[in-house]
Amino acid sequence: MTGDLGMDLPGFLALVRARWRLIAGIVAAAVLLALVASLLQSSRYRATADLLFADSPAGDVIAASGAGGSSDDVPERVAATNLGLASLAGVAVRVKQELRSSSSPEELRHAAEVETSGDSDLGTVTAEWTSPEQSAAIANAFADQIVAIRRQAAQADIQRAIDALNQLLEAQPKPAARAPADPSTTALRDRIAQLQALKALETGGVNIVERATPPRDRSAPKPIRNALIAGFVALVLALLAVVLVARLEERVADEEQLAASVGAPILARIPQLPRSRSFAPTAAESQDPAFLEAFEFLRLNLELRRADVLRSANDSVVLAVTSPKAAEGKTTVVSWLARALGISGGDVVVVDLDVRRPELHRFVSGFGEEGASPSLNGDEREPESQPVNEPPAPVRPAYTEHDIAASLTQLALCRGNSRRAARFLKSAGLDISESTLRRWKLVHAQMYDEIKAANTLRASARYATHVTLLPGVRLFTAADDEAFAGRPLSRERLRELFAELQRQSAYALVDTPPVTTAAEASAIAAEADGVVLVVDLARLRRRELLATKRQLEHARAEIVGIVINHSSVELTAYDAPANGTGSLAGRLTGGPRATLRRVTRPHRTSETSWPSWLDRVTGHQEEPTDRE
Repeated sequence: MTGDLGMDLPGFLALVRARWRLIAGIVAAAVLLALVASLLQSSRYRATADLLFADSPAGDVIAASGAGGSSDDVPERVAATNLGLASLAGVAVRVKQELRSSSSPEELRHAAEVETSGDSDLGTVTAEWTSPEQSAAIANAFADQIVAIRRQAAQADIQRAIDALNQLLEAQPKPAARAPADPSTTALRDRIAQLQALKALETGGVNIVERATPPRDRSAPKPIRNALIAGFVALVLALLAVVLVARLEERVADEEQLAASVGAPILARIPQLPRSRSFAPTAAESQDPAFLEAFEFLRLNLELRRADVLRSANDSVVLAVTSPKAAEGKTTVVSWLARALGISGGDVVVVDLDVRRPELHRFVSGFGEEGASPSLNGDEREPESQPVNEPPAPVRPAYTEHDIAASLTQLALCRGNSRRAARFLKSAGLDISESTLRRWKLVHAQMYDEIKAANTLRASARYATHVTLLPGVRLFTAADDEAFAGRPLSRERLRELFAELQRQSAYALVDTPPVTTAAEASAIAAEADGVVLVVDLARLRRRELLATKRQLEHARAEIVGIVINHSSVELTAYDAPANGTGSLAGRLTGGPRATLRRVTRPHRTSETSWPSWLDRVTGHQEEPTDRE
């Protein structure tokens, strides 16, 4: 069962594991029906009588008498003749007359059968009936009639020989008076006398060795045997039906079939959000609590499988996140998983290696479609824009140091573009006008320069990573790197990149192109420590899934698990109020400004030290050193 649908032995076993409930149900139903049908049937009993078939001496005597006949009958033909006697309608009629039964001759004829044991002269007459006594009586009656018919046939042969000898005797010339008898006449008379004696003793070459006795146990029905046979037949038919349906069906039936086909567990189920929602960056807090909780499940399951599955011997892990085809949600999974890992305290680098459609920066840095990926090495000239008419606020809001630090960080990420920075800050829950951002840039020039310096120091490395608005998360985009932009990905450059990122972070999450549409996805998966496969179960097709699995197997990639996006399974946040603050995700974020405060801390390296203002804003305290 090989072919494009992957119905080889592993695929067949995976299909059986996915459909085992259906197969078991069919087998159980067949077994139950066989048991019920067997128990509803009337009991049947089988009785047997043994016969011994032997050559009749009449043939030799007749041949010796010169009256015809032959003793050269073939044994197989003789046995077949004897066995055919039981199927004669006349035998059944004679059995009916002997037993004085109310059953028809046809029923009696079908109730009995005669069999031989191999090449031996033994035969058995078997009769099956609804009572043990009646079955024994029918078997004995058929045996008696077979013997009687065979005896009558043999006696008829002898009688014909006697008649032939009598005719010869009458044809002999009569001797004269007182003349001695003719020796030939005397011989004919002796032979006739011998045949008459043989006729009286003739048995037809068939004797009853053992008569039938009433059986103790019934022969039918046998519920256990019938149930086993029905179960086996149902199993074969169920397997054939499942394989046939699977070959004709293109959709993946359920999560069990998905996990069995890929050979990896389900790590998380991302719920389906209303389609009316507009695009919101990952740093925004206006997300469903169940949506956030799903990524906490994903983070925890990855950490649990990290030591058992991933082949990395280092403390840092490189995970490639891919999908069978486009628009499955892999970029969303990368950004929100990075957020969950960053909130838990890990250092994370998200890597956008999808050079054909780079979109990861929109999720983690708040850049819209018109923006580019963050780079702090170029100029910061703010494009001219039309003045925005903002209604004057009656009361100027009070901003904290955390708000100022977060706003200047976003302004640096947007390369000094106050309009873009204000737009993203508003979507993240911090409403600050463009004019306020421009004023803070001048008033807090030292703070702004320190933020740029912290990012520029990391951006000056071999593979530049940039700060994002997510806590503990930095971004690397291949589209902005000369070693990757516009050039095919080589395994040597990927190996060098991943080694550098492992030195900088605990997790490196790589956003790759779809496996079935871009060749570089296999190269990335081969160099990563593990692969997380993101699928949309409603849109997934078996051909695409099996093609993805085969491609990853060719690359010798380790599939850590599967993330089901747009899942129909409802995940309700435990004890979550309507605003979501009671869920785990809500407590971790602590409101919209808590995330922005954590984001403002740049990544600390051995070459840099924390700016003094960041210690006050983030609450960082140097660990005390041991003193003797």
